[in-house]
Amino acid sequence: MMRKVALICVFAASTPLASCATLPTDGATSTGEASAIPYVITAGQARIAARLYPKLAASAEPNDNLFISPLSLSEGIGLALPGARGETETELRGLLGWDAATRLGTSVRDYNRFLTDTGDKKVALSVANAMWLSDELDFQPEYLRAASEGFGATAQAVDFGGDPHGSADTINGWVSEQTRERITKIVEASGFNDLTAAVLTNAVWFKADWTVPFEDGTTGEFTRGDGSKVPIYMMERLGSMQYRETGDGQSVALPYGDGRFVMEVFLPKDISTLRRWESDIDRLAFCSGFQGCEADFDLQSGERQNILLRLPRFEARFDASVRDALIAAGIPCAFMESCADFSGMADAPLAIDDVAHATFLRVDEKGTEAAAVTAVKIVVTGSRMIPDVPQMIVDRPFLLTIRDRFSGALIFFGRIADPTPVEQSQ
Repeated sequence: MMRKVALICVFAASTPLASCATLPTDGATSTGEASAIPYVITAGQARIAARLYPKLAASAEPNDNLFISPLSLSEGIGLALPGARGETETELRGLLGWDAATRLGTSVRDYNRFLTDTGDKKVALSVANAMWLSDELDFQPEYLRAASEGFGATAQAVDFGGDPHGSADTINGWVSEQTRERITKIVEASGFNDLTAAVLTNAVWFKADWTVPFEDGTTGEFTRGDGSKVPIYMMERLGSMQYRETGDGQSVALPYGDGRFVMEVFLPKDISTLRRWESDIDRLAFCSGFQGCEADFDLQSGERQNILLRLPRFEARFDASVRDALIAAGIPCAFMESCADFSGMADAPLAIDDVAHATFLRVDEKGTEAAAVTAVKIVVTGSRMIPDVPQMIVDRPFLLTIRDRFSGALIFFGRIADPTPVEQSQ
């Protein structure tokens, strides 16, 4: 019986969180079909989050931080799509939300160029795709051309079987470079052998300044997912923000730069509400661009009001295989020797072996001067009058997104249940 050759998909995403800003608005393409593609790509990110995240949350421990990049996942998985055929292609398209009528052409590459060309010195966003291909296999020219033209993916031949350590070092070196050393390893040499056909990688890196920085704060407690408490520094902001409150909890939008990119924080009233939200994240507001929606916490249409916000200064990481979650989310065929069909990629029986995903997140006062830190210490040791405004104290597990309000791109989404305290950036 012929053995399947292993195909490994790897996705790395990093975000030293501190701010993002504006992208140009003239990125639309000329044809009607092409101009609809950015919405298809954006909707696909929300679709992956809605189908994959609940599977991950169901098996996660209460104190696990669970923070993914739908943008990175959609493009990493998308790199395999031009080589997929039959049921494998159908399943991948179903997960990505790219139906058979969708002609990607150069759209993903153009979409990434649109996202990353911010035109603002205070804003940094990069997206990169690369393919690491076995030097023992001949890959279909049509596949290589589609990946290059459609995703802007580079291709490099490596010797997985003869030099697994060198292959791993090469891939990890690329990941480290693309994420500015926030993620330094995504593959292990022990995972490579003569049957390894390819590793498909995507890396996302994001850094930006708050539109309005946090200026002071206080030491407080954060209640983790299991109910235990840990001390943490709570940044504080009092001012006008887009804010919504329901019987289930609170949400607030924190813009970066000129406001195009935004962090949205969703604070449930209790753990049972968090679990319910995580099982049906469509009820949160992943609206596409400026279109608005009917979700419970549609901050896009929320009115501004004065509130007091306290938010932890923290770091969080996620690093795990999402293979089982992807199978449960609807693409089992791609992982099965008896079913997978990647004949459009190479003339060999290929199947996906694993999908690794890693993220990094840091939230701080970015841009706050030393005086603000001193002011924070004074607030900790003293008291002051608090205006009669809504208070949103993020001192228990919460959900957050980082997205582009113009295109609707869902760059990052996830749960923070155990924030790691960090010092203020210098």
